[in-house]
Amino acid sequence: MNITLAVIFLVIGLLLPFKSLFSVLANWLLSLRDWRALAILDFIIAVPLIIWSAGTSNWYYYTVWIAIFTIGLVTLLEGIYLMLTDSLVYKSHLQFFMKYYYAIAIPMAILIIGLSAFILGRAYIGPIVEISSCETGQHLSFSCAVNNPEDLVVTPDNQFIIVSEFGSLKPLNETGAGSLALLKIDTKRRVPLPIIYSDNIWGDGRCEKNADSPFGPHGLDLVTRDDGRHQLAVINHMEHESVEIFELVALEQESDVGTENVERVNQWGLVWRGCAVAPRKNFINDLSLLADGSFFVSHMYDKDFSINDFLTTAITGQDTGYVMHWDQKNGFSEVTGTKGAQPNGIAYDEEQGFLYISFNLSDKVALIDLESAETLHSFSLNAPDNLVLKDGSLWVTNLDHETLDVLSCEDKSPCALPFTVTELDATTLEKLNSWSFSAEPFGLPSVALPLGTEVLIGSFRSDRLAFFNIDAETTYE
Repeated sequence: MNITLAVIFLVIGLLLPFKSLFSVLANWLLSLRDWRALAILDFIIAVPLIIWSAGTSNWYYYTVWIAIFTIGLVTLLEGIYLMLTDSLVYKSHLQFFMKYYYAIAIPMAILIIGLSAFILGRAYIGPIVEISSCETGQHLSFSCAVNNPEDLVVTPDNQFIIVSEFGSLKPLNETGAGSLALLKIDTKRRVPLPIIYSDNIWGDGRCEKNADSPFGPHGLDLVTRDDGRHQLAVINHMEHESVEIFELVALEQESDVGTENVERVNQWGLVWRGCAVAPRKNFINDLSLLADGSFFVSHMYDKDFSINDFLTTAITGQDTGYVMHWDQKNGFSEVTGTKGAQPNGIAYDEEQGFLYISFNLSDKVALIDLESAETLHSFSLNAPDNLVLKDGSLWVTNLDHETLDVLSCEDKSPCALPFTVTELDATTLEKLNSWSFSAEPFGLPSVALPLGTEVLIGSFRSDRLAFFNIDAETTYE
């Protein structure tokens, strides 16, 4: 919405200095006997704009809704002016404007172009919560046992979550190190996650890793393979773009030592089973595993993608990447029909043959039938991130602000800007539920993971993991 309105204002601002264009319109208006029909048109336009903008929750915190409300109000006042003023008066006002056209139009053009830039760069101008501790917010609770919990998966026993602690990402900053973490679901506390490095038997055989190898995790996924073993795959940005492949193994531990009834529970550990090195030109983000050990992976953009390219694509929505498929026999190959503006989160329904992709810079989630390479459905969201497919629903987070709003956070972690968690129907991509959050000590969400009546929210820039009850009073239709 911000981009659309900013482009409209930009076009108007660039056209204003051309007097000949507006002279045609002015001559037509002066030829009319009466402008009351135009006044009625003003009312027809103004009233819906005012109702639409003012009816949006906290509309006065968002530049786009303030602009739309202002346009509606000015149009309404213009209609009242035309209804109450004699035609000779408003025609004389128009003649005065055309006589001193450049003196009036040039400052207006500068103002409108500046407004366009402001709306493009800033979406949210409301208050940002000051964060001093890990205290519960109005609707969100937190676990501060992890850092930058960019992606989440649940272990097969539904007792733990594996967390990708994100490092950083080009072109916004240089890639940095991160780690994998294991949290107990009921306590949200961190527990040890031992990792053993073994032979490269599930990857492409081109790399070796050990405990000292640099690791910059991003998206991850977990699947039970056809052979019954549990495979975890993680995007890695350090040394080279690769997918690190682990086997998740159960480690039996005593949790109640010292009592007569010793309860034994599974904890978990990882065994490195290999990696797949992406082609040199690819910069990857998220992946979705298949039961045969292969996977789909999103290529966001080429490695020379700059911050200027990022901002340009945010405006134009031009294609920057695509989804690839990898298997041990054929390696990486582009998947037909998946090109878009920064493919980010992906999820694959192996039973249906449906691939879900969030296109972060073209603000949509798409459902693609891989057999026909046809986009069956899409849903518009601002900057959607990772996707979670579960029980017939697709869960996705999105930002309720624009990219440059993050500058207002400086070095704050988390960056407490507003956001929304949305549940979509996996078959139609129709919205089932959504939960919007603002003025909470959390922001920049990357993933929403439903667990019973609770939803966990990860973030690529936060010193905490958030969670909320799905019955919270933050649901909007």
